[in-house]
Amino acid sequence: MLAASAGAAVDETLIQQEYLRLQSEPDHTVTFEISAEQEFVFDFLTQRVHDYTTRADSVSFDHANSAIENNLGPGSLRITTMENSEQLVQRFLFYDPPNGYAYFTDMEKSTVDVPLSYSLARYELMRMDDERTRLRVSVVYQSSSRLLSFFVRRAFNSALENDFASAVELIEAEYP
Repeated sequence: MLAASAGAAVDETLIQQEYLRLQSEPDHTVTFEISAEQEFVFDFLTQRVHDYTTRADSVSFDHANSAIENNLGPGSLRITTMENSEQLVQRFLFYDPPNGYAYFTDMEKSTVDVPLSYSLARYELMRMDDERTRLRVSVVYQSSSRLLSFFVRRAFNSALENDFASAVELIEAEYP
């Protein structure tokens, strides 16, 4: 596997390679069953990341490079602003409402201080019945430091599980 150095732009070939790995051999996967319809879950997860992500304050979108003119789609950027005004920039690679989406976290454009060179995430939603949805989130990522990679892995996986446990609680509390 190719590795990106900290602060260096990740090239599109690496992003495509990692996207394929994300689908077959992710670094970590979490699965939840949610008592809400699939469309509601999909909209909540794409639009309200600031409500379930630790220390996130708001979310905005930039559709200038979207494959779907002026709408969320592949190429759109989701910009999550944190409580300290730092930003996390995610570029959508795949977007298929209400079944799933994937994005690349662009550390080159982000201002958050995290020890990652990059990460990719894929969300898969499956309707179990009219009122229940199975959510599977898979991630691949590269620590910006080999020395810290064990700690980065533990912290990243823990944050992923905690954020989505919070998301499930919020979704179920707000679902009509």
